[in-house]
Amino acid sequence: MRKLILTAATAFLSVILFGQTLQEAQKQIDNETYFKAKQTLYKVLAAGTESKPDVYYYLGNAYLKDDDVDSAKLFYKMVYNPDTRSALGYLANGRLALLNKNTVEAKQNFDRALQTTKMKNANIYYEIGDAYFKPNVIDLQAAITNFEAAYNLDNKNTSIMLALGDAYLENSANEPSMGGKAMNKYESASEINKSLPLAWIKIGRLSMRGRIYDQAIDAFNKALAIDPNYAVIYKELGEAYYYTKQFDKMIENFKKYVALSPGDAKARGSLMEMYVRGKEWEKAAEEATNGLKNDSLNPLYMRFLFYSNYELKRYKEGYEVMTRYMTLPNVKPKPTDYIYAARLASQMNDTTAAFNYFNTALGNDSTNCDLLSEFAKTLFLSRNYTAAIGQYEKKKAACGGQLTSLEVYYLGRAYYSNNDFVNADTTFAEFAERNPTSPDGYFWRARSNVQIGKPEDFNAYPYYQKYIDVAGSDPQKYKSNLTEAYLYLGVYSLEKGKDKAKAKEYFNKVLELDPNDANAAEFLKQL
Repeated sequence: MRKLILTAATAFLSVILFGQTLQEAQKQIDNETYFKAKQTLYKVLAAGTESKPDVYYYLGNAYLKDDDVDSAKLFYKMVYNPDTRSALGYLANGRLALLNKNTVEAKQNFDRALQTTKMKNANIYYEIGDAYFKPNVIDLQAAITNFEAAYNLDNKNTSIMLALGDAYLENSANEPSMGGKAMNKYESASEINKSLPLAWIKIGRLSMRGRIYDQAIDAFNKALAIDPNYAVIYKELGEAYYYTKQFDKMIENFKKYVALSPGDAKARGSLMEMYVRGKEWEKAAEEATNGLKNDSLNPLYMRFLFYSNYELKRYKEGYEVMTRYMTLPNVKPKPTDYIYAARLASQMNDTTAAFNYFNTALGNDSTNCDLLSEFAKTLFLSRNYTAAIGQYEKKKAACGGQLTSLEVYYLGRAYYSNNDFVNADTTFAEFAERNPTSPDGYFWRARSNVQIGKPEDFNAYPYYQKYIDVAGSDPQKYKSNLTEAYLYLGVYSLEKGKDKAKAKEYFNKVLELDPNDANAAEFLKQL
């Protein structure tokens, strides 16, 4: 991991811009431009103008909010110095404790950070609130308490106001009045600093949450008027246009977002995600391929590429990309990755890998009805009939006790192949009842009943007869199974019905379908 961090630092420092400060990086983190924040922080680190532990702390924040927990932990560990015991050092230890799910140790460190600053530093309260709140809500009440304490110490600080508004908004699910309090904080921040686009972004997001999309678009455009180079605004506008079904404007804005975020894989990823939402798999694949030209091992691009290749039925290409993706060092596959990996492995007949991926995917989401169905079918096709039956039963238990008609068919086939002919018969009876115009249910009921009871009972007779009634209208399509049915009815007529004329009629029908059928020819010869 440390090697990867150094590599990233080298890339960020390829063009040094002097004069950037820690405060600019903090603002970029607040503005959710994490990639730029990391660039700035690495440049500050190289310039040596700020305390290294301070820079490490904010690098930890930037990586954490950019969904790279391992890198965040690495930087937080570099902040604390037992000799100096700074407030940021305790904050870093507190954040580490939260990431390790130790809330007691986290609070102890946060309390020490406050004590170090004699409870008079608004930024420390703000950082504690932020730790409880972003990127995931750990303790909403603790976040609100600390943001409010920060606000009481500095009620003109727009970063604090906006964060407090966000926390209120999060709490509006429990207390609806909190939505109004959130809007109040956003509007107050926009009045205090009329050049603050983030305030209008927050107002727009609140409108998006209420599905008032026209107001959201208006708010985002106000943010854009303040700063047309603020990349995140275009992403927000793209989202709003998606929900108002203005897809051309959606793509236009996401492309601007990508253009204003050079080198930011997640920005390009957001465009690919919009293509995926619209099921424009070819465009998603093209965007991912373009990204991989400059960054051949980028896991985000690889993920979208193998998803898209599966949807486009390019299974071989998708399987190859997926296999490379799954073996990348330090990659942490998402639940959906395992789903697509299972599907691709299944299509490529890599049954061992498919089983492993399906089991992992279902471990993440044991009630995913589509996935349960796909796994059951894969087990059936790989002739693992007992497991397939079990999987279909799991699906019934998890998904309202009902299978689709196709699933009922495969379950019946699994029972039949497992020599459980009674359950096979019951299952195909259900299929035939649901699909009375399909010959398949009658045919497999017939075959199942051949195996039930004594041969001379001719249990399969009514089902072969029904099969002929339904399938006889298209004899060439159902030629093979019709041949079997006519033979059975011929033998039935001969042995049970004692009707040689009828038997001859059936055997001749077999020869009409297949003149070389030896069984029918032999029966006719005997007759």
